[in-house]
Amino acid sequence: MKRSNKDFVHMHCHTEFSAFDGLNKVKSIIKRAKDMGFPALAITDHGNIGGTIKFFQECRKKENLSDGRDGVSIKPLLGCEFYLARSRHAKSKQEQPDGRKGNRHIILIAQNAEGYRNLCNLSQVSYSEGFYSDPRIDMEVLQKHSAGLICSSACLSSVVNANLLHGRFDAALKAAGILKDIFGDRFFLEAMFHGLDEERMIIPDIIRLSQKLNCRIVASNDCHYPCAEDGKSQELLMCMSTSKCIKDDRRISFPYHEFYLKSAEEMAMMFGAHPDMLNATVDLAAMVDDDSIAKLFGGMRLPKYMVPDEFADPHAYLEHLAHEGLKSMGKDSSDAHKKRLCMELDDVKIAKLNNNYDFATYFLIVRDYINFAKTNGILTGCGRGSGFGSLLLRCIGITYGIDPLEHDLLWERFLGFDNKRFVRASDFGI
Repeated sequence: MKRSNKDFVHMHCHTEFSAFDGLNKVKSIIKRAKDMGFPALAITDHGNIGGTIKFFQECRKKENLSDGRDGVSIKPLLGCEFYLARSRHAKSKQEQPDGRKGNRHIILIAQNAEGYRNLCNLSQVSYSEGFYSDPRIDMEVLQKHSAGLICSSACLSSVVNANLLHGRFDAALKAAGILKDIFGDRFFLEAMFHGLDEERMIIPDIIRLSQKLNCRIVASNDCHYPCAEDGKSQELLMCMSTSKCIKDDRRISFPYHEFYLKSAEEMAMMFGAHPDMLNATVDLAAMVDDDSIAKLFGGMRLPKYMVPDEFADPHAYLEHLAHEGLKSMGKDSSDAHKKRLCMELDDVKIAKLNNNYDFATYFLIVRDYINFAKTNGILTGCGRGSGFGSLLLRCIGITYGIDPLEHDLLWERFLGFDNKRFVRASDFGI
């Protein structure tokens, strides 16, 4: 039976953010996935999540396609192929005798907003604490930040598949069992076949693991380039990354150019005898709540601002500082200034209530680092652009100089209530 591309999801895909290893450009691979009619697509770059936001936005962007379809978008699956070590603190041959080979692969995909935050946490730890040839995590930190993440066992370089490859089934079972304990039904075994004997050899053992652990298998293709004909270009890219000549027999190469975005029918030719492996990819994608992740990329994300105890919230504190600032300007008896300041403060409150734009907290944070600069001999600008039209910013000391009302400067040029007219640091001109 012919399988439609709607019935399969690529959940192992590398882009240009897999430095010198991914030939896929974010925009082009998403465009190709949309053209092919896939319902979702994952980004799982090696050791970093630098492309996730761009990937997310491009996937959800509705665009006309080459076959005439319009308004097409696909579900983005945000992930990373992390490097997993026995200990992220081991940073010598004595502590990790197998060197870089001890940095095993594991796929993690954000299921929801909490999962994306944990993806970020793990990425940060991998560089700040675990870097040794590669940015690494370990089981300790993985367990700590596992909530909201979907896990799969990745490629031949994973701890599960490497053990299977060397005939250590019990060790593979133990490793997979630990991951199953951490992630529960969010853990999947992964099977792939690119014409390599090693991959074909371990598939029966992956099926055995699945039966013993009662976990599903996802069929994947380790996608590094868009089309089969791009395989030669990928070899050149790998030569660049390893400082090898294309004529060097010792360079990294593969006998077949199979690491591309295959159709569901091509995947069925390899795994058609196990249709659940193909169906599991769609079910995995269905587990992802991309709407909750979208909320992280819109509006304002700010740290919690600690206001003095006598104030109920940041807005109340901002209001107090503004009126004190108006006194310092000597304008507290001016009805025009008091009316203008109240209007600006009301707009800040409305932005919070209607759009969840917390300008009060944002202004207080900027005020803090302006004050720090001034008290430590660091030069600051007086302000320019639309922000200079705000009496509120003038009162709390972010801008200084002329009185905005004396020159009929507009507050409305500064504060916007949608993403197209959003206050940015450049609006302060400091």
